[in-house]
Amino acid sequence: MPSAVAKGNDLSTGIRKLGRYALERLLEFPGSPAGSPFPLLVSGNWRKGSHRRGYVPYSAVLPVPGGAEGWEVCTAGKQEVSDVLGTLAGAKKTMAGLSRARRSRILEEVARLLEFHRESLAILIVQEVGKPLSAARFEVERAAATFRMASYQAAVFGTQWMPGDSVPQGLGMTGLVERVPKGVVLAITPYNFPLNLLAHKVAPALATGCPLIVKPAPFGALTALVLGKLLLESGFPPECLSILPADIPETLSLVDHPDVDVISFTGSDRVGWTIRERVPKKTVLLELGGNAGVLVAEDANLTGLAERLVSGSFAYSGQICISIQRILVHRSRFQSVLEGMVNRVSHLESIGAVGDPGHPGVFMGPLIHGEHAGKVWEIVQGAVKRGARSLTPLQREGNLIHPVILVDTDESEPVEQDEVFGPVVTVTPFDEIDEAIERINRSRFGLQSGIFTESLEKGLSWAARIESGGVFVNEIPTFRLDHWPYGGIKDSGTGSEGITFAMEEMTRPKLVAFRMSPGKG
Repeated sequence: MPSAVAKGNDLSTGIRKLGRYALERLLEFPGSPAGSPFPLLVSGNWRKGSHRRGYVPYSAVLPVPGGAEGWEVCTAGKQEVSDVLGTLAGAKKTMAGLSRARRSRILEEVARLLEFHRESLAILIVQEVGKPLSAARFEVERAAATFRMASYQAAVFGTQWMPGDSVPQGLGMTGLVERVPKGVVLAITPYNFPLNLLAHKVAPALATGCPLIVKPAPFGALTALVLGKLLLESGFPPECLSILPADIPETLSLVDHPDVDVISFTGSDRVGWTIRERVPKKTVLLELGGNAGVLVAEDANLTGLAERLVSGSFAYSGQICISIQRILVHRSRFQSVLEGMVNRVSHLESIGAVGDPGHPGVFMGPLIHGEHAGKVWEIVQGAVKRGARSLTPLQREGNLIHPVILVDTDESEPVEQDEVFGPVVTVTPFDEIDEAIERINRSRFGLQSGIFTESLEKGLSWAARIESGGVFVNEIPTFRLDHWPYGGIKDSGTGSEGITFAMEEMTRPKLVAFRMSPGKG
């Protein structure tokens, strides 16, 4: 039934009814009758939480989980957290007993189920976080690919024979180095990619044999619970998996507990570094965002460039850690790039590509909630008040802020120094390449950056000087492949995601050495 939905983009009445049916089937949790708050997953058991939180949908076009008035999700209290923590020692033993083959099969089955439920999951993502439908469909596809890559790695990752006789004193010795799980992984995830960013924590943890506790963002919690349901259907040992929407006190009790060994956090830099300081002896992986800079050189090919820059700046309303926030353009190309970007934004507005995320063809929709929209709007208004100019009309409709292209911004402004996480980009001319690189590097963030030049030699030379975890030559820094390493420096975080790289972070090398024969020589 769900696969029939995926065949069409036409949201006619019939398709919407089919979508509602498929979505409601996906949201059937054991022991949770229709219309009741969605339950927690506590060590493999679906339970009501101590509290509940209500949500409203972002789009009136698509089916709404739980009915037209929205839905409620249970949240964990002290009792649910205590119950989970009490099972962790046993969960480690259970996961240690899973063969590579079984872990690989579970991951492959999750990938299959994500593909089967693609349309229902995409609808749910639209409703929960306001992501445009086309982008939500793409996110589900990426998540399936992430699990499938982890399935392969689960079978082959982390074993290496090392000869002893590489040095004279090692004659007769052979070493087996195997990467073994560090233990329980606590995954704390954000709202902006509620499925695929969670997959980047869940899949490598399962592939390496680590039990899992997931603390999803409030917006996106239902998507995480659905993934938990699919994991259990795929054979994940129930006692080794918990999905706990929770408030700060309960989350901190998970962070602090000695049986939680690895914390993988994606979110704000302030919260992330606070967690790291709180538990310095644990493995803490932080992906904390940035304010990506792009350098457009004098010899850059401008064909299609404006469209790509607009896409990288405004897709999903800029609510992407690697969204373009600062563009530095050689003065000889400055007017051409600006005109191209402004014309592209005007075109998107004219065809209705800014608006309801549930409509096919919508490129960007609302920000996640009113408080965040207010912060973004305040940053824009402050910059304009202090001399910046907007080349696009400044328009706000509730949580929807239309694309903002700013020029004449001061480098010290929050719009350049902070992570805006909204549909705002600054464009600044430069005369010397050293000047542009230095301005990009003066940011306190360093996640990903971009360079556009026709010279590969220059591109590689400049990339070596740019301080960020990833540099893309002739591609926007909003680009990401899920098997590549992904992580930043400076305030952008520490550690790497990307399947094999995350698996390395969640494991440690263990040496078992053998004396095969009496040493001679």
